[in-house]
Amino acid sequence: MSSVLRRLHGVFTGRPRLPRVDLGKQCDLQKLVAEFKQLSGSAEFRRRRVLYEKTVQRLAKHRRFALIEELLEDQKQYVGGSSEKFAARLISLYGKVGMFEHAQKLFDEMPSLKTDRSLLHLNALLAACVCSRKLDKVDQIFRLLPQKLSLDVDVCTYNTVIKGYCLMGALDPALSLLDEMEKMGIGSDLITLNTLLEAFQENGRFLEGEKMWDLIVSKKFNPSIRSYNTRIRGLLLQNRVTDAVKLFDEMRDKGIEADTYSFNAFIVGCCRNGDLMGAKNWYRRLMESGCALDRVTISALTPFLCEKGDYELAHRLCIKAINKKLFLGTDTLQYVVNFLVQELKVELAKEIVEHGKAQKKPYELELPQAE
Repeated sequence: MSSVLRRLHGVFTGRPRLPRVDLGKQCDLQKLVAEFKQLSGSAEFRRRRVLYEKTVQRLAKHRRFALIEELLEDQKQYVGGSSEKFAARLISLYGKVGMFEHAQKLFDEMPSLKTDRSLLHLNALLAACVCSRKLDKVDQIFRLLPQKLSLDVDVCTYNTVIKGYCLMGALDPALSLLDEMEKMGIGSDLITLNTLLEAFQENGRFLEGEKMWDLIVSKKFNPSIRSYNTRIRGLLLQNRVTDAVKLFDEMRDKGIEADTYSFNAFIVGCCRNGDLMGAKNWYRRLMESGCALDRVTISALTPFLCEKGDYELAHRLCIKAINKKLFLGTDTLQYVVNFLVQELKVELAKEIVEHGKAQKKPYELELPQAE
């Protein structure tokens, strides 16, 4: 039946349907790139944006940056005959893996590749700059290239630059861009205000953060889950727990379901304030909600449970987190093991160590001697 559908697709669209491609099964990364390059000759294949992203991400995970360059450089031959989105995708992919110089090189080469540089490409270059943390170049690109290329910037351009400024800690220049946007006749959107709200809250500038929240409300934007979570974290950092709970309830009353980040804000806040019952209550609500346990939850909660003497729950959480691979790349698990041994809970510690070592990718854990 599937072969019949493929033939019918070719009849009605005028082009043959590309067979199902599963490059994920190719273990040899060099061969993977060779197969990818061969398949790229098909315009149908080149429309598969997700496949491009997954392949580049996989190569980056294995730190095979030379292969990423080989793969993406080969794609340049198709830039001239493709839509503007194709070149923007290549620029973006370079940025996402921290290869900004290659993104800039591709942007500069576009005229020789027989394609004009548009605002879409400029925005992709700015985003690549931010993703690659080449933050010193953000302002330079933003102030020079639009005028040089006769491009009118838009809200996406400003949002990317504001994000770059915030990452640099240049919050006042970021805020000044709001006025600049108004003068240019470019209205801010929810992304703009969320970015500034988050930056001000994280840097302890709560008054400015509240002003951003007021702007969200006054402009009649519907606050997103990101908006609510950011403001909840800010309130908790100020120990305004009652206000944070009210905001949490308001969010849910408006039909916005809490996510893991919402619950984590309260769990981390309770751990910071030494509130064991509160931390356990919010953890219970997290589990009842069906939201996923993540690394933030575990890294905050398990050491805190140990310090408060709830060794059994700490042990159960460690086993659960090992199964979900939430401890990878952290020292939290070894800290818990050491603490349990110190408190003479050696059997619990031993179970955690053995469970960790039994994984497909074993945890490098040691069981210290009890004093």
